[in-house]
Order: sequence, then structure tokens, then C-alpha cells
Amino acid sequence: MKKAVLGGAAVATLLAALFAPEDEGSIVGPATATTRQVERVTPATVLPDAAAPAPGRPLAIHPRRALDDDEAATLFAKQSWQPDTPKKIMLDQQAAQATRTVAAVDANAPPPLPFQFLGRFVDEGKAAYFLQAGDRNVVARPGDTLEERYRFDGVVQGALQFTYLPLNQKQTLAVGDLN
Repeated sequence: MKKAVLGGAAVATLLAALFAPEDEGSIVGPATATTRQVERVTPATVLPDAAAPAPGRPLAIHPRRALDDDEAATLFAKQSWQPDTPKKIMLDQQAAQATRTVAAVDANAPPPLPFQFLGRFVDEGKAAYFLQAGDRNVVARPGDTLEERYRFDGVVQGALQFTYLPLNQKQTLAVGDLN
């Protein structure tokens, strides 16, 4: 079997040599040189008119100029297209608005509730509500006093109801669906 394979390979090589093209350049043609017109570049065509050197005079190399302290300090300073005046006017208006808002708050109104609703847990039919007051977590049940100023009254129409004890005023915390 090896002899048959070797014989077939020898015959295929012999046939390829017999029928190969005679000239080597028939598959790939010879390279041809092409020329194109190149525009001659002079310093006057590269540099703008003001920076072009006088004819016959070479370009001069100047040493780098050192930055003074004022230029170095503002090198990476914050840049803005807005003038300073509108910023100052807007800040003054915002401060005045904040002052009016604080003055408009009724002196007899309780402060806003310091609680955020986290969740609810029901054990043996008794519900406990998880609240967050600042950075502390609080578990509240109806009737509990929280933060020494609030009493948790319970759930009224899908919202938690508290009483602000110093003024004896009711406040509610909307929590959405309590299912």
C-alpha cells in the first residue's frame, strides 16, 4: 500500500512538472515603477506670513520661557465661561429664598419626622415596624415612645401615625402598601 501511495505521488509530481507554465512571470506580473509630481515645500508655504523667516536667513531656535509665579499658580486653575456676577446674584437669591422659607414655617408646627420606614414584621398577630432614625435602627410597636418626643400610634389608612409629644400634634409617615 505504501508503494502505491508513493507511486501516485511521484506520478502527480511528474505531471505537475510537465504541465507547469514555462515563463515564471505569467502568474504575477513584473513590478512597474510609477512617478508622480511632488510639490516642493518651502518654509514660506509651511509657516504663516508673520512667522516666515526672511529669504536666505535660517530659522532661529529660542529657549523656553520660564513661567513666573502668577502664571504657574493659574496653570491648572478652574476655568469658566460664565462671569462671576450672575453666580453671586443667584447665590444671594437662594440665600434669601431659604430665609423666607424658614420664616414661613409656623413656630407651632412640629419638626419633620426623623424616621424612615424600613419594614414590618408580624409575630403571633402583633406587628412590629422597623424604622431608621438618623444612623440608628428602631423597632416600634403601637404605643411605644420613640426618641423621647414621639409616640407611635399605629397604622392609619396605610400610613404610620405618630404624635409629637411636646405639641401633642399628629404626624403621618406614608409607607405605601403594608401587605
